[in-house]
Amino acid sequence: MSPADGDSSSQLRAGPLASPAMTTSAPLTVLHYLGADDDRGGIVSVVRAMAATGEFACVLGVNPGFEAHRPAPRLATLELPPLEGENLNLRNLWRARRVAQQVQAWLNAAPGRVFHGHSRAGLAVALWLHRRGERRVFVTVHAYGRRWWFYRWAARQLGARLFWLTPAMKRYYGVGDGSSWAQCMPGALPSSQLARMAAPRDRARRPVRIGGAGLLVRWKGWHLVLDALAQLPPEVRGQLRFVHIGSAAEFADSDRYAAELLSRTVALGLEELVEWRGERASSEGLLQEVDCVAVLSDREPFSMIMLESLAAGVPVIASAAGGPADVIVPDVNGWLFEPGDVAGLARVLGDLVTTDALARVRIEPQQLARFRAEEVARQWREIYAGLLAAG
Repeated sequence: MSPADGDSSSQLRAGPLASPAMTTSAPLTVLHYLGADDDRGGIVSVVRAMAATGEFACVLGVNPGFEAHRPAPRLATLELPPLEGENLNLRNLWRARRVAQQVQAWLNAAPGRVFHGHSRAGLAVALWLHRRGERRVFVTVHAYGRRWWFYRWAARQLGARLFWLTPAMKRYYGVGDGSSWAQCMPGALPSSQLARMAAPRDRARRPVRIGGAGLLVRWKGWHLVLDALAQLPPEVRGQLRFVHIGSAAEFADSDRYAAELLSRTVALGLEELVEWRGERASSEGLLQEVDCVAVLSDREPFSMIMLESLAAGVPVIASAAGGPADVIVPDVNGWLFEPGDVAGLARVLGDLVTTDALARVRIEPQQLARFRAEEVARQWREIYAGLLAAG
């Protein structure tokens, strides 16, 4: 029987130099299900950060043939029948029942095990587990989906076991109190990264360097920065640079979009100002180099590069929709522009050169206190343990 048909021989693999948080002696083990083919993306960053706290053991639920690109220590992985991680079509929903069967067997194999679904596929598996009577199930919604009704229905089914990333996501779906962080659990960074804010930054240097990090996919909006640069007067544009790290995703339109970005860079005469560097193992080098970071997507669910930037003392330019709108305070730790508004983005970029906008930035540790991995992991442990204790 093939894995797609529900092969029961799921494989549990531990990467080299596994941390103590991943040992089988931990009383609480959480299967963070992604339905992913590799470990790129912010969700894995958050899981790694929480695993390092030692509050509970973490296992990644992944597709067969999962590829690990991040440096050690690597998380343990549980290979399950393949699903498209970010797809809620009927075929994927139906196939999720096979994954749920194997996950329930994993849950029943030892006490103290919990399933935590991430991504659209994770939500689908969680709903099948719920249908099968399994209570040790949690979900974090990481997407701004078009099927509002489905997410609202899922919230009714799972109740207090479904969480959102930020209040903006609750407002988008029209669920609960959209003005508070109740039932929201954001991404997280280790305290060691947050401590980097102590490093001094030269806010007056020129040219001003803007960084971008993430997959080359259309919804990320990288073309907006090209069009915004092209709108600026030459004397202002010449004092700006844009550097991007990240590669195309493994589907055709992403490859097309990557090619379009390169050709548009040339067509607009921006070759000396824009650099597409491709995949990098981490954002650390970029954040040491740039003066601010751009998060340009219309509705970014949360953005780990935003957190990493703020932790490095680097302000963020972001679209005023999605998760960043709950974190970025204009003229304090960054700037917001209306979604898709090229002229608005151009004004922000121009101000970096022509005003003291960068010098006015004040990023303080208390702004990021709720995003400390230790605090987020502690809260999750209380939530997980509370459910297990309830039976």
